[in-house]
Amino acid sequence: MNPFASPRSDARAPGGGWLPLSAAQRWQRLALGLAAPLAMAATPEWLRQGRSLGCGFRALTGLPCPLCGGTHACAALVQGEWVTAWAANPGAVALLVWLLVCAATAAGEAAAGRRPARPWPWWRPGTLLGLAAIVLATWAARLAGWG
Repeated sequence: MNPFASPRSDARAPGGGWLPLSAAQRWQRLALGLAAPLAMAATPEWLRQGRSLGCGFRALTGLPCPLCGGTHACAALVQGEWVTAWAANPGAVALLVWLLVCAATAAGEAAAGRRPARPWPWWRPGTLLGLAAIVLATWAARLAGWG
C-alpha cells in the first residue's frame, strides 16, 4: 500500500485541501521519515566494516546494474562528498535525494497529522517516470563508458 496515496486530484477536502491522518498513518509516515535518513547515515560505517550485499545482476551478467555504486554514493552523500557520490552513480544520487525528500515529507505529515488531498509533486507518476529515466540513462551512459 502506498503511504503517500491521496484521493484523485478532483477530490474536495475540508480545510483548504488537507485531509487528517489516522494514528496508524501517522506512525507509518513517522517510521518512513526516520528510517530512510537513519539508514543512510549508517551507510559509511557499514562500508567501513566491510559489509556488502554484492550485486546479483553483476554476478550473473558481469555488467553493473542501474544501482551499482549506490551504496558508495549514499556513503559519500552522507559525508558531504558530492563529487565522489556523483562519480559512484549519478542516477543513484538522484534517487537518494528523492528518497530524502519523500522521507522529509512523510515526517512533516506525521508531525502535522494531515496530508494534502492531492499528491505531492514529487510523488506523481510523471516525476517517478522521470526519476526512472534518469537512473536508466545514467546506467546506459556508464555501460557505454561515458561515466
